[in-house]
Amino acid sequence: MQELFSPVVVISLLAFAAVAGAVFVLAQIAATHIRVQQRVGALTKNSAPATLGSGFDALVTTYFDEKYFGLDGSTRANLRAQLIRAGYFRPNAITYYIFARFAVIVIAPAAAYLGAEFFLSGYGWFFKFGLVALVMFLSVLGPDAYLSRRERKLQQRYRVAFPDMLDLLVVCVDSGLSLEAALERIAGEIMRQSRELGMNLRLMGAERRAGRSTIDALDGLAKRIGLDEARALAALLRQSVELGTDVAEALRVFSDEMRDRRLLRAEEQANKLPVKMVAPLGLFIFPVILMTVMVPVVIRLASFMNN
Repeated sequence: MQELFSPVVVISLLAFAAVAGAVFVLAQIAATHIRVQQRVGALTKNSAPATLGSGFDALVTTYFDEKYFGLDGSTRANLRAQLIRAGYFRPNAITYYIFARFAVIVIAPAAAYLGAEFFLSGYGWFFKFGLVALVMFLSVLGPDAYLSRRERKLQQRYRVAFPDMLDLLVVCVDSGLSLEAALERIAGEIMRQSRELGMNLRLMGAERRAGRSTIDALDGLAKRIGLDEARALAALLRQSVELGTDVAEALRVFSDEMRDRRLLRAEEQANKLPVKMVAPLGLFIFPVILMTVMVPVVIRLASFMNN
């Protein structure tokens, strides 16, 4: 009786019940969605057949909508801004984020438990329970950590592409285009170098067409990409418009400064390279050189002592 209700058996039953429940719920959702699609297809005879991708997209957007999870307006706005800063511009990005969190929380602990049962069967139940708990903890924190890391990587890419955007903006303004037309013109060119920055420029254009002023749209762009350089550009253009100074000249001076900053950052990274090379040299190269020098000496000493 005690073996029947041992901790390993109880954990196995609970894990099996959780996985079976998740599979049952997903199967019911899929069956309901298929029936709805069949009815819609019967009503619309001339409609195009639904693909697998569109069916999955409809399934996610239908059953993982943020309205079902109690997200208020401020929380949804903050999450949407975080996803945009991370490079996810789709309208249903929040829905896919919620789906990804649920999938990771369900699948990762189940996979960890099955892996522990198959490959770590010699360990006790306490170790397996700790492993599953650790994986579950990482599953909860993993999506947010991934978004933060992706946001930092995109900020580095934005910082590299930002001087090129300013150069194109200066060229367009010098050729006679207005600031608004120049921003519209460079969006497609920047898209080839940095898709995310180009998408942010197009979002800024959509905001201007919706009624926001150019300066306010630039402030929104600076908040989305999170660069101090973009905030400085917005402040510079605001000051130029309010004081009536030459926008082209201000942009030219600011563009030269941004190129100098990019060159200084490249020189800083190059100066850090010798310090970063100390650890690989000490761990991998120096022991090999030491062995190459000392092994013949050790061999000669051993042969001399044997004689």
